[in-house]
Amino acid sequence: MPGQEEPRTPPLQASIIARFLLPVVLILFFIPFVALAFYSLPATDDFCKATLSCCGRIQPPSGALAETWLYYTRWSARWLTNLIQTSVMSHVNLPGAYGCLLFAVIVSNFLTLWYFFCTLFELSRASSLLAASIFYAAYLASLSDLPQELYWLTGAIEYSLSFTTLLLLVSLLRKARAATWYYCAIVLLSIAVPAQHEIAGTVLCSFLLIGASIMTARKVPARHWYLSLAAAALSQAAVVLAPGNAVRAAIEHRHMFDLRHLPRWIAHGFYHGLSWASSAAVLTAGFCLMLLLNQRHPDAGKEVTYPPPWLGRAFIGGMFLLICEVGSTEMAIGTWLPYRVVAWFQFLFWLLLAGFISVGIPEFHRLRFSLSTRMSAYTFFAVILLSSSNFRAALKDLHGPVQSWRRADLLRLKQHGGALEFDALPPYPNLTFHQNLSSDPACTQNRCLANYLGAESVVVRNSSEECPK
Repeated sequence: MPGQEEPRTPPLQASIIARFLLPVVLILFFIPFVALAFYSLPATDDFCKATLSCCGRIQPPSGALAETWLYYTRWSARWLTNLIQTSVMSHVNLPGAYGCLLFAVIVSNFLTLWYFFCTLFELSRASSLLAASIFYAAYLASLSDLPQELYWLTGAIEYSLSFTTLLLLVSLLRKARAATWYYCAIVLLSIAVPAQHEIAGTVLCSFLLIGASIMTARKVPARHWYLSLAAAALSQAAVVLAPGNAVRAAIEHRHMFDLRHLPRWIAHGFYHGLSWASSAAVLTAGFCLMLLLNQRHPDAGKEVTYPPPWLGRAFIGGMFLLICEVGSTEMAIGTWLPYRVVAWFQFLFWLLLAGFISVGIPEFHRLRFSLSTRMSAYTFFAVILLSSSNFRAALKDLHGPVQSWRRADLLRLKQHGGALEFDALPPYPNLTFHQNLSSDPACTQNRCLANYLGAESVVVRNSSEECPK
C-alpha cells in the first residue's frame, strides 16, 4: 500500500553466507587438531598401563582385573578408569592404535555435548550439532596445555572420558522416563562417575543433592534424582575410603585438609573463576549459541518456545558451585591443583558460562537480530578461533616437526630386548605430550617402556627430561 514500507528480505547470497559461514569455519578449525591425534604416540604412564606395570614393577602381567585391584589398594582408587585403561591399552598395538583411541575419546565428548544441547536446550539435531561444535571449538582454542588434555591417552581416559559420563547422566536426569532401562542407566552412570574420578564424584554428589532438595521444596517429582544421588554417594564412598588413596596421599600430599587456610583456598577458587570467565573464545561462543537459539522464532501464528527461566539460574549456580569445589579440593590436598585437574573444572565452568550467556537473559530471546549482526558475531568468532595460539601451533606442527618426530619415535619402539640406549629426540613439536623418559633406567616411565619392549633397561642419553616424582 502507498505510504507503507515493505519488509526487507535479506539478499539470498548474504543469507547463504550467514548459514554456512560458521560450519565451514568450524570444520577448518577442527581438521588440524584431529590430524594431530593420529600423529600422537604413547608417553609417560601409557606404557605402564599397556604392560600392566602398576607403579613400574617388573613382573609378568596378571590381568586387567588384578591390575585394577593393585591400583585400588596401592595407588589410585579410580577403579573404573584403571580398568578401562588397562583393559584397552594392554590388548592393542598401542603405537598403531593410539590415534584411534584418542579420537574415540574426542568423539565421545563431542557426542555427549550434542546430546546435552539436544536435551537441555531442546534444539533440533542439526542445531545441537552446530552448538556442540561451537562450544568444543572454543574449548580447544582456550586451553593452555592442549597436549596434556587432548593428546595423552592415559590423561584423556582419566579426565576427558568422565565428561562423557557426567554429561550423559545430567542429560538423562533432565526428564524422567517410566522405563526400566532408564533407571538402570541412571544407576550405572551414577556409579561410574565417581569410579572414574573422585573430583567428578564430588561435583556430581553436590549437584544432585542441591538439585533434588530444590525439586522437593518446589514439590516437583525427584525420585530419579534421589536414586542417582544414592548410587553416586555409595560409589564416592568406595572411592574415597579406598586403601590406595591413603598410600598416595602419604607420598604426594604432605598436608591434608588445611582448614586453617580455608579462606585463602576459597579466594584462590574465585581467582580461577574470574580467570576462566575472561576467555574471549568462550564468551563469544556463548553469544553465538544465543543467536542460534534466537533463530528458533517460528512464523506468525505459531507459539514461540523460550528457554525455561530456571535454566539460566541453574547455570550460574553451577558456576558458583564449581568455584567452591575448586577451593575445597585445594584445601583437602593442601596445595595448588595440578593443571590437568584445573582443566577438568575449566571444561564444566566454560560449558556453564556459555550456557548462561545463551539462555540466562530471557529478554534476548524476544529480540530479532538482523542478518548483519549474526554475520558480525560469526565472523568475530571465526577470527578468534583461527588466530588462537593453539590453532597456529597445530598448523605449525603439521607443516614440519610432528612428522619427523613420529618417525624417529616409531624407530625406538621397534627395538626389543637387551639394555637399550636411545639418543634424545629432536625438540618436541608444540602440541606433542612429553614422554618423560630420562637417563635414569630406574625411573618408572623407563621401567614401563623396558617392560613394553621386553628389554632389561631403557636409557635416554642426554635427556633433558627429569624422572617424574
